[in-house]
Amino acid sequence: MRKHLLYLLLLFGGSVSAQTPVLRPHVAKDLSNVRFSTVFQDSRGWLWCGTEQGTLYRYDGSTFHPIGLPDSLPAGGVTALSEADGFLCVGFQHGAIAYLKIDGPPPGDTEQSKSYASRLQLWQPEEGVPAQSITAFAQDKSGGRWFSTYGEGLYVWKNKRLYQFNMADDGLLGDDIYALASDAQGRIWAATDAGISICTMLEPGKKQVQNLTTTDGLPDEIITALLPDTQQDAMWIGTHDNGICRYTTTQGCCLKTHNWAFGPVTDLALFGGHDLWVGTEKNGLVRLDVATGQAQPLPADHALRTATMRAVWKDREGLLWVVNDKGLLYSANVRFGQLETPFTNTQAILVDQRDRLWAGCQEGLFLQENGVFRKIFPQKENVISLWESLADGNIWAGTFGNGLFIISPAGKVLQHLTERNGLANGNIFSIDGNARQVWLATLGGVLVGEARAPLSGSDFKQQAELGKNYVYKIFADHRGRVWFGTQGTGLAMLENGRMQHFTEANGVPLKTIYNIIEDRRGRIWFSTDRDGLFCLDSTRFQRFTLENHLHSLHITGLAANGNGYIVVAYEDGFDLLNPERANHVTFCDAAIGAPAAEVNLNAVCTDAQGNVWMGTRQGIVWAAAFQEPFFDDPQPAITSVSVFLQPIDFLNNIHFSYDQNYFIFNFTGLWYTDPESVRYRYRLEGFDPNWKVTKDHLASYPNLPPGHYIFRMQTSEHGNFEHVPEVTWSFDIAQPFWLRWWFLLLSAVVISGLFFMLVRTRESRLRQGAQLKRETLESQFAALKSQINPHFLFNSFNTLIATIEENPKMAVEYVEHLSDFYRSIIAYRERDFISLQEEMDLVRSFYFLLKMRYEEGLQLVERLNGHTGLVMPLTLQLLVENAVKHNIISASKPLLIEIFAENGNYLVVRNNIQPKITPEPSTHFGLQSLVNRYRLLGERPVIVENDTAFFVVKVPLKSEK
Repeated sequence: MRKHLLYLLLLFGGSVSAQTPVLRPHVAKDLSNVRFSTVFQDSRGWLWCGTEQGTLYRYDGSTFHPIGLPDSLPAGGVTALSEADGFLCVGFQHGAIAYLKIDGPPPGDTEQSKSYASRLQLWQPEEGVPAQSITAFAQDKSGGRWFSTYGEGLYVWKNKRLYQFNMADDGLLGDDIYALASDAQGRIWAATDAGISICTMLEPGKKQVQNLTTTDGLPDEIITALLPDTQQDAMWIGTHDNGICRYTTTQGCCLKTHNWAFGPVTDLALFGGHDLWVGTEKNGLVRLDVATGQAQPLPADHALRTATMRAVWKDREGLLWVVNDKGLLYSANVRFGQLETPFTNTQAILVDQRDRLWAGCQEGLFLQENGVFRKIFPQKENVISLWESLADGNIWAGTFGNGLFIISPAGKVLQHLTERNGLANGNIFSIDGNARQVWLATLGGVLVGEARAPLSGSDFKQQAELGKNYVYKIFADHRGRVWFGTQGTGLAMLENGRMQHFTEANGVPLKTIYNIIEDRRGRIWFSTDRDGLFCLDSTRFQRFTLENHLHSLHITGLAANGNGYIVVAYEDGFDLLNPERANHVTFCDAAIGAPAAEVNLNAVCTDAQGNVWMGTRQGIVWAAAFQEPFFDDPQPAITSVSVFLQPIDFLNNIHFSYDQNYFIFNFTGLWYTDPESVRYRYRLEGFDPNWKVTKDHLASYPNLPPGHYIFRMQTSEHGNFEHVPEVTWSFDIAQPFWLRWWFLLLSAVVISGLFFMLVRTRESRLRQGAQLKRETLESQFAALKSQINPHFLFNSFNTLIATIEENPKMAVEYVEHLSDFYRSIIAYRERDFISLQEEMDLVRSFYFLLKMRYEEGLQLVERLNGHTGLVMPLTLQLLVENAVKHNIISASKPLLIEIFAENGNYLVVRNNIQPKITPEPSTHFGLQSLVNRYRLLGERPVIVENDTAFFVVKVPLKSEK
């Protein structure tokens, strides 16, 4: 009960009014006629936008990439988007549901959009899909996928079967469902016109429905929006008429808005558990401070003040995305904002224990309560410092020239101390203290007094250790130490009455110190006038300069926010430095949606929620410290890989052949906060010796050699690539088969075998050549020997003697033929082949010699008919001699020897067989030698035929070419 009362009290309490977000439109020139209807971010960070026309786009911050649609999809707008098990689920106005694999190839490519992986696929369960509009998706803890309709109730897909929950059969409060949400227990909440139905189905077909209505504490019957609480088992509920409530099934409604004046709620987004952004039907965007229940709409003159918000979404960078009734898409960085004030040039700022904002400027001191600033002093005062007493909650305001004011928490001036009533100096630049004492930094040195009121100016004494040196900043840490930032003499620290001076840090002389703060780990941070930022952790200093990616060395303010970040303020913006993440630095200016911030010196404070407030020349800037993690860097993603300009499924294909070696990598860094600032660094390990930095989204490698590669890509929004996210993709290009080990081994074996065969073949050819030469010589020798043997010579000389007596002229001719015959034998013996004509001349000479002896008993008939060619020397002579040697030759039994050509390929020597009664002894050497010689030369074989009537020898006739 006390908890409920606390919430109710907070609803009416004063608070720091929230800033107006900077809403930036996202418009593509080629999509001027497109009207967006919903927006959604998936687990990989891609933003998906559905349209009234029924199309779907994937947005990377710069380009809207269209997604291919199913050919059979009916006409109708996109009404719901969600993700389940790596698939994007898309609901349409006509009841159709489609899906797309999020990790598929990139959309928008003309060729790829025709493929299965980059086009939406219609979901077609056996039971069919609804005929009414799909309004929302949800998923329970058991894997059941739920979707709601406007007119057909609720459906769940479980165990490959579709079940329906409706009003008539299952007790659903209504079949027109506006929203779905899954709570911490996995139950599905369905928003209807009559309340909320909480549905479960733990077992197939076993439905359970629990209904919540106004009798259960709901502020309205018509529930239009649902959002699970990020930190507790609760649900945020948006209604048609009565605003917002926070509801749990155990405690009921524990927070609700009263006197809601902004109309029906359309959608919700919660930041850090305490900033609820509400989309409304008639009053644009409304921020609800959960801690106080205060609702703040957009300013009256804002372009979206009266717009209908169709969709509201919080992304992982902390951006708020909205779609209005005109189909326009906007984003706002709601972590930053500017508070509208009736004054400018805020020089001092303070958020007190009651979460009220105090601001000092040249016009005086102002207190903001219930969203309205109230001026404290009736006169004009130049307020430059503020401090709240922890003992009594009084506000101490230091001025330039008019001393110190002490104001009650209600805003009443309790005291005014000046030089006239004993204050040593009336120019007070910094105030800080603890429950007992307070220190004032003045132009005349540091004054210390008791932290109480009333007191007089003479109650403040000079801090003697610091003399009358000018001090810019006084800071009291949680350990009771007091730190002083001096002009020209460095940093001083007072502890237990002892003053310690720090005049150098890591060899850097410390002179003028402007700002001092303490972070949640107890480290002391301070900035100098020209040497950057320092962190003192016990006795160890760490320095930050431009090399550590600080935006500037001209630091005007420091603060530690509730997330552990150090806010470093400048005259043109501020840095967020994260000491817990390798001192990561993000500069905040208009490029990332932060307002212009020309922060004045030491006009910075941190409130109880850890939010940082900065006084600037334009007014007051606010930097939230939401208690939830957000991405601080662009998230790298490889969007596609092409091989020879053909996109591939790189998620499943990592092995390539040697001729698939022209690679193009397309990548992006998802950073919707400021996409134009993204820089890329990539390296192909195994090929690139160094990193390459670029703003392009493409890397090309046209001729990669075989090997193993890892493509590494990093993203950064500020050019610092230390400790930033990285994405990698490994792949292999195979060696060509002729460079693989098995081929090299096989080649070595084959080459060795070929070499061995070559050697063996060469040896064989040498042997054949030697044998041929030997056979030829032996043949020639045998022929010569046969012609000069005593019988041949005796017969030749007897024939010559007889011829000389009878016919001397013929004897002369006989001697000439005998001479030509022996001369030819000697001339042709070194040649492998001679012409057929030369061989026939030799045969004719030999026949002439034989004819003189045998006369009509020997007949030689040649029928060459002009054939030409080459034969081995003495081939025909040997065959003629062979026929004469083995056959009877007489006038009564003449021996007929025929020489003719057959088919132009063979030379044929044929004689009739009439063997001698007493055969002459034969070695068979001549004919066998002829056969061997032709075989050794690789010619066609010599053919020997004997049919008892004729003896035939066919000798290959070689062409003269």
